[in-house]
Amino acid sequence: MKNIEEFEVKVSEKDIDLLNKKIDLTRWPDEINHRWSHGTDLNFLKELTNYWRNEFNWRDHEKKINDIGSYRYTTKSGLKLHFLHSKSKKDNAIPLVMTHGWPGSIQEFLKIIPIIQKNSDIPIDIICPSLPGFGFSDKPKEVGMDSKQIAILQHELLIALGYDKYIVQGGDWGATISKWMAELYPNHCIGIHLNMIIAWPPADKDPLENTSQEEQKLMANYEKYKEQGVGYYEIQKTKPQTLGYGLNDSPIGLAAWIVEKFYGWFDGEENKLVVSDDEVLAIVSLYWFSESITSSTRLYKENGDLGFSFENIKQPMAGAVFERDLIAPPRAWAEEIYNVVQWNTHKGGHFAALEQPESLSADIIDFIKKLNIV
Repeated sequence: MKNIEEFEVKVSEKDIDLLNKKIDLTRWPDEINHRWSHGTDLNFLKELTNYWRNEFNWRDHEKKINDIGSYRYTTKSGLKLHFLHSKSKKDNAIPLVMTHGWPGSIQEFLKIIPIIQKNSDIPIDIICPSLPGFGFSDKPKEVGMDSKQIAILQHELLIALGYDKYIVQGGDWGATISKWMAELYPNHCIGIHLNMIIAWPPADKDPLENTSQEEQKLMANYEKYKEQGVGYYEIQKTKPQTLGYGLNDSPIGLAAWIVEKFYGWFDGEENKLVVSDDEVLAIVSLYWFSESITSSTRLYKENGDLGFSFENIKQPMAGAVFERDLIAPPRAWAEEIYNVVQWNTHKGGHFAALEQPESLSADIIDFIKKLNIV
C-alpha cells in the first residue's frame, strides 16, 4: 500500500547523549511533601532518575515496538500516523483497534497484544494508532484535532489497511475516540469495548436508581479525582503551550509530570509504581525523544471538558470497570448511551492494559465471542 510504510523506531545516539547530559544538569527543587500530597515525591524521583540515567536501556524498548510491527500511514490530509499492527497467523482475522490516551502511548499495549492473540480462539489482528501529536505520529499544525477528528483519521487508517468491519477498544481519551468511531461509522464498527466508561446520570431520574452499593462506592472515584488530581487537566485544557516550554526542555520536569499520574492512577502500594520502572520510563522516554509533550497536551484544549458525544449508539458495548479508575459509573448510567451486553468489575487502576493485561485481555476476548462473528 503506497500510503503505508514500515517505520523503524531508532533514536540517535546524539539524542540519547543529550538526555543524559540534561539529567546530569538537573537543578532539584526543595520539598514540602507528605505521601505525595503536594505532587511527585522528591526522593522517589531522584531514585527513579538514577535508574533512568545509569541502568535504563532505551534500545530494549525500541526493539519491542519494532518487533510488534511498526508502521506509518500518510492520511489524505498529509498527516502521518504511526501505528502498531500485529497480524494474526490465521486467515479471516477480526481487526481490533486499541486506542490509548494521555499520558499513555502505544507502549501500553505491548504486553497485552500477544496475550490477546495467544488466548483467543478467534483470530484477531490488533491495530494500535499513536494519536496525532503523540509519539511518532505527526503533530497537527492547526487547531481542530479533537477526538472526533482523530476518530475520522483512525477509520481512514482501517479502510486503508483493508478492513471494512472492526471492533474498537479504549480507555482515557481512547474511550472518547472509540465512541466517536462507533457513532460515526455504524456500518463499519461492529462493537465497542471500553475500560474507562464515560457516562453521567440521566437528568430526569434518580441517579442512584438501579445502582448497587458497590457501584455507589465506585462513584466516589470521580469526586476524589476532582478534589485531588484535576489540576493537570485544567492547565492542559487552558494553557498547554506555557506548560510545554518547561516539560519539553527538562527531562526531570517531564518525568515528574508523567510519573505522578502513573503513581496516583494505579491501584498500587504507597511510594511504588504497580508496573516496572522500565515500563514507565519507556513511556516518559518516548515523550522526550519525540518531543511530543506539548502537542499531546493540546488534545485537552481541543476537547475542552469532554471530547465526547452523548448520542446513543446501537452496536454491542462492553464495559470493563477497574476499581481504581478515575471514572467508574454504574451500568445504569452507561445504558442510557450504550447497548450494554457485557459489564464486569476488575481490580486495578486507570492504565488497565499495563497493570492488568490478563484481566483486560480476558474481558476483551469474552466480548468478541459474544459478537458471534465467526
